[in-house]
Amino acid sequence: MPTVRHIIVCEGESEWAYLQRLQAFIEDQEVPPNCFEAPLRFISPVSAIAKTGSFGKIKTTYNKTRKTNGKRCSIQVWTDFDLYHRNDNHCAEHYAQKTAGIPDFLFSFHNFEDFYALHFDGATLNEWRDYGGPGGRRHFTAPLHARDYKSEMERIFPGYKKGGLPPDFVSKASLQNLKNNLHLQPESTPHNLQDVNSFAAFLIRQIEQAYPTMLSSE
Repeated sequence: MPTVRHIIVCEGESEWAYLQRLQAFIEDQEVPPNCFEAPLRFISPVSAIAKTGSFGKIKTTYNKTRKTNGKRCSIQVWTDFDLYHRNDNHCAEHYAQKTAGIPDFLFSFHNFEDFYALHFDGATLNEWRDYGGPGGRRHFTAPLHARDYKSEMERIFPGYKKGGLPPDFVSKASLQNLKNNLHLQPESTPHNLQDVNSFAAFLIRQIEQAYPTMLSSE
């Protein structure tokens, strides 16, 4: 089986840190019998960090990355959906009008912290869902700015630090939680954007294709 390689253009340092942890985890797995090397690679050069999720900067970073790498492997875009949900800086309008040369983005719904939370289960996950749900701040239907939920995020997830992750954050257990929680991702899209895809769902799909038994239920 040939190795599937994805270069990821990402919004910021949190996504980049996650990709480093993810690739380290993958490289630590036993190579499947029909492979000579790890069958899946997520490549995240520092040059592919857009440093913002705004459509214009993401587009520029993608085009530079594509020019550098040609068609040697797939190039995906991973960014937060909150800017597009709120249409900050006309992001939703620009995304709706993007040309065929720009791929459909893979989003965290609505931001990296929500994606991070999906790696947990039980009381910890439920506390975040209560905070963002109808009885709380309604973050899942009207995404908050980071400054508004920062203190609550740090309270619920004491080990969380923006831009960094513990070396063992990505594990079979946390990825299993992510898979189990895919259905909990917010689905609110007030601007009726088409071709809005989930990075979490993409990630689980890629892992299950490369390692069919890794996340199978026991």
